[in-house]
Amino acid sequence: MIVGTWRLADYYMEGAPGEGARPLGDTPLGLLIYGPDGYMSVQYMAGDRPPLSSENWRWTTDEEKLAAVRTFGGYAGRYTWLGDRIVHQVEAGIYPNWIGTELVRLAVVAGDRLTLRADRTDGQPPTPVLLWERIR
Repeated sequence: MIVGTWRLADYYMEGAPGEGARPLGDTPLGLLIYGPDGYMSVQYMAGDRPPLSSENWRWTTDEEKLAAVRTFGGYAGRYTWLGDRIVHQVEAGIYPNWIGTELVRLAVVAGDRLTLRADRTDGQPPTPVLLWERIR
């Protein structure tokens, strides 16, 4: 049901006011891959990121690196599909604190669309919502 590759169609923070409502802007980019082997990978970023001053990451300024990291997210690991939610067991990612943790996402599949919401255990907004479209 969810196995395949998905393209990010929208990303917003439900319950966030103003600029915080769209942390990656109006044109986010991303790919989410669920493999039949039980592994997943996701990369998401702002769609309007400027190019860096060098093709080599090491030769860019600290300011450029910080701006690039602020507009990018990604992780990979095993996943478990539970019908109404997906558990991502993070094995690698840009956020060191997520490695070794489980990220629970409430999931709704409607045709070729997948909506994932963070399962906020504290019940407090804002809640990240990512809308994905299956790539055929």
